[in-house]
Amino acid sequence: MFPVTAVIASTEARPMNASAYLAIITELDGQRAVLRLQGELDVSNREGLRRAISSALERHPPILVLDLSRLSFTDCAGVSVLVWAHKRLAGRGHGLVITGARPIVRRLLRLTDLDTYLHLSCPETLHDDPDESACI
Repeated sequence: MFPVTAVIASTEARPMNASAYLAIITELDGQRAVLRLQGELDVSNREGLRRAISSALERHPPILVLDLSRLSFTDCAGVSVLVWAHKRLAGRGHGLVITGARPIVRRLLRLTDLDTYLHLSCPETLHDDPDESACI
């Protein structure tokens, strides 16, 4: 006889081909564009974020802020969009600021050594003291 292994899946699991929910709220002013992400960022919706970033950059803001405070998950495909945005802005002499990243997202960025490549900031530094070294 062969051993039998039972696999029990959560009733909350979604099919492999289902898209993750991601809402992107864009705020534009003269000095910066702010994209607030809510939900999950993965391979199924990364192109939506890429399009939102491209659209925001059409106004040529010197700073693009990605507020991840309501982003509950990202995978490597989502992280690749962050790297793409950083390269695109750096090529123009502009900056990307990532703020509000939750511990699960910060951990992925730290494990991939992107926490030193990308500019991570605290949510309160969007309006307050630019010295955010205490939260990085």
